[in-house]
Amino acid sequence: MKKFFGDIKNHKFFLIFIMILILLIAYKAFDYIPAAWESTKNFTLKVVDIATPITIAIVMSYILKPLVNLVDRIYLKLFYKMKKDDPIDKIPKKQFSRIRLLTVLTVLVVLGSLVVILFMFILEPFINSVKSLIKELPAFVTTAANFLNNLEIDPKVVSEITQKVNQFLNTNLANLLNTSVATLTSFISNTGIFIFNFLIAVILSVYILRDKEKIGRFFGTLIDIIFSENFSKKFKNFAVDFDKIFSGYFTGVIVDAMFVGFCSFALTAIIKNPYSVIIGVLAGVSNVIPYFGPLIGALGALILGLPSGLTTALLGFILLILFQQIEGNLIQPKILGDFVGLPPLVVIICIIVGGGLFGIVGIILSLPTVGVISLYYKRYLEKINKEL
Repeated sequence: MKKFFGDIKNHKFFLIFIMILILLIAYKAFDYIPAAWESTKNFTLKVVDIATPITIAIVMSYILKPLVNLVDRIYLKLFYKMKKDDPIDKIPKKQFSRIRLLTVLTVLVVLGSLVVILFMFILEPFINSVKSLIKELPAFVTTAANFLNNLEIDPKVVSEITQKVNQFLNTNLANLLNTSVATLTSFISNTGIFIFNFLIAVILSVYILRDKEKIGRFFGTLIDIIFSENFSKKFKNFAVDFDKIFSGYFTGVIVDAMFVGFCSFALTAIIKNPYSVIIGVLAGVSNVIPYFGPLIGALGALILGLPSGLTTALLGFILLILFQQIEGNLIQPKILGDFVGLPPLVVIICIIVGGGLFGIVGIILSLPTVGVISLYYKRYLEKINKEL
């Protein structure tokens, strides 16, 4: 029997039969590929949706890590008289765990309180600004019409433009508001889901920040198990360097945003814009967004300046545009360069090249990536100098 099956396997027709069978199976499998792809895509989207709070928690923990380390040192100095260079290992684990939990709760409570106070401080002026803007819309139309008349444009053209704008304000705007109820409902629903995910993320971030050393040791041990000792050591050193550069980059972005927010507040306060605080916050927060951030802050100055007059609005817009051009080309490269360890000229080149090749993602990742490359290049040069 064994010899019989051996003869069959060695027969040339057996090979042909196997090839035909494989082709038939592959041909039939093509019928199931669209359904399998759709199922895989739906499963992936579901996993991503479920993992949203975890992702937010990881990002939040990484951004808050420098602040947690700073408050850690303050508490350790306050309770245990520790100096800056003293190792944390000298504190008993149980006591250090309590200090870390107190640190994390302090950071989250302080930041949460600031956000709530800021929101309460901004909400009422923002609503009043929107109400004033809606009330002043007809007056703005009249002002624009008079401005066009002064430019000696054909009165018929001005009259036609004014008539169409008034028609839009009286009819189309109302229809637009009526048809946007569904969009508003969807927005509220999505906002509710985001708030729920965010609250879960805050809870998860407490545990991540509290046990970040344990999490680091766990992944370090896992890398030691999977890879060789030499590769594991190099990978860990690279992870430390990468974390240092990226943390510096995010810190620099936050410092730059605070600087932009304060300067935007000061500039709009000088021209007596009553909503200078809102404009400062808007300019600072939006400055984090590449390309469109500076324009958002300037448009905020324009819109929130309209209730105070067209002159205030235009002057605020021009001032913020000019300031953000100077800040973006001179001050920001210096701030980010100091935190990442790169000269301002290299920062500008990284932003231009990264943005040109990969868009917004390129702008965000180009600086830290070049910072890591620069760090290893400097170490390589130092190694060569020592050998010489």
